This record gives sequence, structure tokens and C-alpha cells, in this order.
Amino acid sequence: VFPVEINANRLQLDGRTIVVAAIRDITERKRAEEALRASEEQYRTIFNASADALVLWDSQLRRVDVNRAYERIYGWTRDEVIGRGYEQRNLSPDYADRRLDMVRRALAGEMSHVEFESLRKEGEPFLSEIHVIPIQYRGEPHALAIIRDITERRRAEEQRRQLEAQLRQAQKMEAIGQLTGGVAHDFNNILASVMGYLVLAEERASDGGDDKSVHYLGEAQASCRRARDLIQQMLTFSRGGRGEPRAVSLAALVREAMPMLRSMLPSTLAVEVACHEDAPAVWVDEVQANQVLLNLAINARDAMSGSGALRIGVAARALPPDTICTSCRHSFGGPHVELTVADSGAGIEPGLLERIFDPFFTTKEPGKGTGMGLSTVHGIVHEHHGHVLVDSTPGAGTRFRVLWPAHRAAATTPAPVVARRAPRARLAGRVLLVDDERGVLEPMRELLVGWGLTVTTASSATDALAAYRRDPRAFDVVVTDHAMPAMTGVELAGQLRALNTSLRWLLCTGYADDATAARAQAQGVCAVLRKPVEPSALRSALEACLSSAA
Repeated sequence: VFPVEINANRLQLDGRTIVVAAIRDITERKRAEEALRASEEQYRTIFNASADALVLWDSQLRRVDVNRAYERIYGWTRDEVIGRGYEQRNLSPDYADRRLDMVRRALAGEMSHVEFESLRKEGEPFLSEIHVIPIQYRGEPHALAIIRDITERRRAEEQRRQLEAQLRQAQKMEAIGQLTGGVAHDFNNILASVMGYLVLAEERASDGGDDKSVHYLGEAQASCRRARDLIQQMLTFSRGGRGEPRAVSLAALVREAMPMLRSMLPSTLAVEVACHEDAPAVWVDEVQANQVLLNLAINARDAMSGSGALRIGVAARALPPDTICTSCRHSFGGPHVELTVADSGAGIEPGLLERIFDPFFTTKEPGKGTGMGLSTVHGIVHEHHGHVLVDSTPGAGTRFRVLWPAHRAAATTPAPVVARRAPRARLAGRVLLVDDERGVLEPMRELLVGWGLTVTTASSATDALAAYRRDPRAFDVVVTDHAMPAMTGVELAGQLRALNTSLRWLLCTGYADDATAARAQAQGVCAVLRKPVEPSALRSALEACLSSAA
């Protein structure tokens, strides 16, 4: 059995009517038609199954076919575009020309690949990736355009870039934190030694009636205390702590800091201050907030090279939720209190904005900047849940905007700390003094001996443990440093309490974080003192310990 095609004709021959039939075997033609039909069905299935929009163009620059993805992405139906170019759409000549140029090149045998901003039927723009390739369709040259909507992909890539930038920033901040912590800890021990000898010298001058020397030494101690506060900030920053925050009025803080700031600025700078006194309080450590203001003011001073205008302001701000922090790249928003420090300097190049908060990055000449100021600002502000915005135009100045969340509580004013001389009454007791720094150990030993105490020193936790094991009853109080090799002060206290459960001990540490304080409390510490230790605080704690022991 095979298919045939029959053509019959009636003819007159010799007066008779005859029928002539032409029979043709069309097996091959049927097979070809069937193959073509199957090919067309396969083409249509593949064409419509594509997730990308497909547009088939002919040599007359008309659309021959589009798939369902095209209808979904662009919003046009197949019937609205078949047989047409771009004439039915109100588009700019450039929009149509750029795309038709790709079609012409494909018809000439050249492939092309670009990214364009395309338009949907309603006029909504979207980012598209377009491939146009030459193909043969039904024996004629055609161009096939493959269009992919990459809006979401670009958005995801941008989010990934932001996350990578945040990760790099966090790694940089961690590195500077570790470095800062090490430097601050070592400097803290040096400062403790200096303060210890200053106290001894002051007491000696006081006993000799040399009031002028007492005054000079007191001023030196005051400077050491300011240095101690700065070191404490460095330690707080390095360990991710937040100092001792409280409700602070930024307007009052700026007002109180202005005399000190003015003394640091050249007289050729014009300083303008505009603070809204009714701005809400913020929950920050006051010393650290002062450090932020100081660093930004110095940065502005250096940017102006000695002449220009410095503007400082405080005001309440309500920010949209998609505001992006310049230093950490996170989004934030809501009610904040803004501390503004603006200068009329040379401004910051756009390419440098992402690096200005990097540790050790500076554009200043060698010897005129460490690159630490803005890194410190970043650390302090973000530890208090704040953010930083930077507005800068090259040649037109820079404005730093520090934004801290508004706090509902009213600002508090701490009572001023009045330094007073420790009472001269003699103390009685036996002290085991432990510190791995000789520069700290010796002046503290002399101070305690001067107060009338019997002091045994140990330069390591191991030596202290050995001395205590020889005779636990030989000591009334143990005074120990915390950060020591091999064994911390808290760990030492735990082993000493195993020998004597009624142990009275004091802990001296350069950074009394909550975890350290909690472990010390669990070991029955009498007091935790911050290094460099104030003599009056040390004496009060010793008196309490000795009284308890008695």
C-alpha cells in the first residue's frame, strides 16, 4: 500500500468519450510533508518553551514570529506585532535604530550581544540582555533575537556586591580592632607606671610642704587621666564594646566641647555652630561621642589647609528607610539625631568615598595623617547603632552627618568627679600583689607600702600561686592584674579560692567588659578596678577588703 495522486481527464476519441487517469506515487512527497510538519511542530514547541523572549525577523525588518515569553515580558500579543517593525510603537528613533541595526547585522551574517534598557507595552523600563543571531528559515535569511529580562539578576548582583563590601569593611574593622587593642593594652601599662610614680611624687611633695610641686604633679595626673580615657576608648572600640552609654544631649555636648575645639583650630578658620537645643537625646558614651566630634573637626581642619569655614550643627532628622550608610553600606531610617561637621575644603573625589573609613587610609602627606581618625569614627558610631552619611563635591567642601537613633529618655548630666587626696591614715594588712609588668608592679608596691601595708609581689600568676600555696594564711588580700600570660587574674583567683574559700581579692584590668566582670563576680571579687588605677579607688577597695577580712 502506498499513497498516490490521481488526475483524471475526459477526452473524445473517434467519437467516443474516454477517461485518461494519471497516477503518481507520492510516497516521498508525503514523507517530506510529514517531516516538515513534524519539524514545524518541534520548532513551535521549542520556540514557545523558551523562558527568554524570541523574535524572528525577516529581511524586510518585520517580525515573522514571537513566542509566549515575548508576550509575557513585553506585554504585546503575537497578533499585535506579527508582520510589523517598530512603527506601531511611539518610540524614540534611537531606540528603534539601535535594535534594527543588530537585525541588519544578523541578516548579513554577524552575531551581536548587548545590554539595553527596553520598554514594556505600558512604558515601564527594564534591563534586557539581547542576542541576535543569523539563521535560515524556510530557505530565506532571517534574524533571531533572544531577549532576557535581567532586572532581577542585576538587582541580586548589586545586593551581592553590597554584602561583599560590608564583609570587607567588617574584616578591615576587625583587623584595626585587633591592632588597636594590642597597642592600647601596652600603652595602658606604660601609663599605669607613669601615674603610679606621679602619685608617689605628689605624696612626697605634699609631705615636704611643696605646694607648687603638688600642683604641677596634679596637673600631670589630670593629663594622664585624659590619656587613660582615650585608651579606654581604643580598648572599647577594639573589643566591640560600647563604653558606658547614657542619654546625652548632643547640643549640650557640642556646646561644652567648643572651647577645647576652638583652641585646636587656627584663628583663620571661621567656626559656625547651629544646634537645636530641643533635639532628642541619644544613647551614647559621652567620652566617645566627644571623640567623634574631635576627629571630624580635625579632619575638616586639615581639609581646609588653615583657611575656610567650619560648620557644626545638631538637629533632629527623620530618614527614609532606604537610606544607605556611607561607611557600612547598610540601609537604615527612622527618627535620628544628626551631628553635622561640614567644611569648605577641597572635597573628596567620588572614587575615594568608599575608602575614607578604611584603617590607615589617608590622602594627607606623609607624616601629617595616620588614617585612623575616620576609622575610629566608624567604630564608635556603629557600636552605638548609628550611621554616617558623607556629602562631598570636589572643590566645594565636605559634610559628614553622624546619625544616632533618637532616645526617648531625657538627657542626664553626671555629677562632676572631684579629685581628692587619699586620707593619710595608715593601713594595716598583708597584700599579695600580682602583675606581669614591672613598670606597674614597682610603683604600686611602693604606694601600698607607703600606706602601711606589707606587700609581697609576684610577676606572674604561676609565682603568685606558688607563694600562696606555701602559706595561704600569710595574705589578707590579693590584688591581681587580669591580662597575664598562661593564666588570667580571674583564673588565678579561682585556683586561690580552691585553697582558701574566704579569699579577699581585687581585680585590676584595662578593659572590664561584662563577661570579665561576671566571671570575677562568680569568684567572689571584692572590686574590679580599671587600669590605670586611681589611688583613691584602690585605697577605698583595700579598706573594704581588709575590713571584711577582719
